[in-house]
Amino acid sequence: MKKLATLVLMIPLLLSWTDSINAEESDQVKEQVIYSIFVDRFNNIDRSRDKQVDIDDPNAYHGGDIQGIIDKLDYIKELGFTTISLSPIMENSPNGYHGYWIEDYFKVEEEFGTLDDVKTLVEEAHDRGIKVILEFVPNYVSENHQFADDSSKTKPNTTADILWLDGTVTLNQENAEVKQMLLDAADFWLKETGIDGYQLHAIEQTSIPFLKQFIDHVKEVKPDIYLTGSVLNPDKLSDEYLDAGIPLIEYGPMQEAMVNVLTNVGTPPSDIYKKWEESGKRTGLLYIDNKFTDRFTREIVENGQNPLTTWKLALAYLYTAPGVPFIYQGSEIPMDGDTQEEIQRLVQFNNSDPDLHDFFNKIAAIRKQFPVLSHGKFELVDSNGAMSIFKRYDEDTTIFIAMNNDVGTKSVFVEDVPEGMQLTGLLGDNIVRKNEDGKYKIGLDRESVEIFITEKDKGLNWMYITAVVGVFLIFVLFIVALSVKHRKRSQ
Repeated sequence: MKKLATLVLMIPLLLSWTDSINAEESDQVKEQVIYSIFVDRFNNIDRSRDKQVDIDDPNAYHGGDIQGIIDKLDYIKELGFTTISLSPIMENSPNGYHGYWIEDYFKVEEEFGTLDDVKTLVEEAHDRGIKVILEFVPNYVSENHQFADDSSKTKPNTTADILWLDGTVTLNQENAEVKQMLLDAADFWLKETGIDGYQLHAIEQTSIPFLKQFIDHVKEVKPDIYLTGSVLNPDKLSDEYLDAGIPLIEYGPMQEAMVNVLTNVGTPPSDIYKKWEESGKRTGLLYIDNKFTDRFTREIVENGQNPLTTWKLALAYLYTAPGVPFIYQGSEIPMDGDTQEEIQRLVQFNNSDPDLHDFFNKIAAIRKQFPVLSHGKFELVDSNGAMSIFKRYDEDTTIFIAMNNDVGTKSVFVEDVPEGMQLTGLLGDNIVRKNEDGKYKIGLDRESVEIFITEKDKGLNWMYITAVVGVFLIFVLFIVALSVKHRKRSQ
């Protein structure tokens, strides 16, 4: 009886411990910066596997492989990414380069490599502090799958009008064999390769009972699993899906709002904030384009804007607003395109823009250095024209994000800064001090961004100013001496 009483007393402690672990896992997920890789269209290194490759055919394999990802892990780390999310790598029907025509959930598509290649990728990524997530497709399989001709295991296909799903059949997730096969497949990849989690494809098409069962199951297999979810039809994304247990879910309307605002100069970034409020302040995967959308660069160019400056505005919002940045491969180039062939072409690493590359690295470093950008509260401070200022804050830290999407220089006044503090810029080394009215005037050139931290006002650096003035005076005296010397020689 004493043992039983002791166990009963320990239950609250165990529950508290479990809650603490779950909170820690949630925090870790929020701190990630994810690079989305479309495996066949990323990097072709292992040419021996190019049996179905035809780079002139947009509907054929183009040769990207697992080894190609391994070779670019240092590149990915340098850009500041902490997680890579891979498109499906299971064995597909011929020309299933996209990964959605699955024939066998327990084999690696031979065009991509082997199971050992995947294990090596995970090990090499972990050595660099990078997590690996695999896209898992629970809703449909290839017409050639062993379940395809069994009416008890399939349902009427409702996905024929969606890209790449015309060659599939929809699985009946109420069927016991189907459920077990999918759960066994999830176990297989977690246990055999050591991946860190799954991107569940099109969660709004998954039956709620099975989705919850799947999530509970994989969390038992891997308690610290990372789970994200993609959405093809946001209109079908009910609260049941949002509450199913996936921490990070795509939300298309937020992506549309970001594109519409940032590709139209003169539109205030506060409009993105309003869309976030309309969503119920939902946090999830923040993306501005992916393999299903036009490239953000194409949207920028079509509106006559500069890709470099507009991408910097976009990244500033993606990396500082609530949610986790989910960046499609090639954005760092930045790659362009609005046709299927252009959007999904192999990454053009040789065309990279060094300035944008450096900005990716810098904005990621800022996000990592200041956890408040992952966990803090988020508010709109004020707007003036198309310039808006936001802030992320907690008990210890306050950061202001200033974004000017206007056609000219704009300024916004900030008041809620602690006494004796100044605003110090992290991107452009700008310093803003309190004026005579007790306000902080933040001014920015057109289409630019700055991130400010609050720190103790150090006043003017007179030592530095004196040194600069001294150097200038010495230079002036030197010029005068040369001039006098030149005149004497002329005489």
